Amino acid sequence: MLAEKGIPIAIATSSRTISVQKKRLRHEHIFQPMTTIVTGDDPLVKKGKPAPDIYLEAARRLGIKPEDCLVFEDSTSGCQSGKAAGCAVIAVPDSRMEKSIFDEISDQVLDSLNEFDPAAWGL
Repeated sequence: MLAEKGIPIAIATSSRTISVQKKRLRHEHIFQPMTTIVTGDDPLVKKGKPAPDIYLEAARRLGIKPEDCLVFEDSTSGCQSGKAAGCAVIAVPDSRMEKSIFDEISDQVLDSLNEFDPAAWGL
């Protein structure tokens, strides 16, 4: 949906490169529209989430300012990382998690990515 509008998309994951490569083998359709992928073991990511490093690096590779990035996260440390980088953050927590813990560390909390409304974010 966003890639079709010409919006660059990145993955910024704490997972190691080898894990991402394995996932990609079975889910190439998910990875295909990604402009860049930054992993937790990337040498340019000095500190992991909740530090902002991974999102700052993803924004740098996309060639855009962090404040122009919209992060989708499912973890509290990921939300904290995105906010620390200066990004807007949408939390999409696992349904087994207490959603209220995301209220103060994200700009919006969704039950599912299907609820995302790009127009509400000017996209």
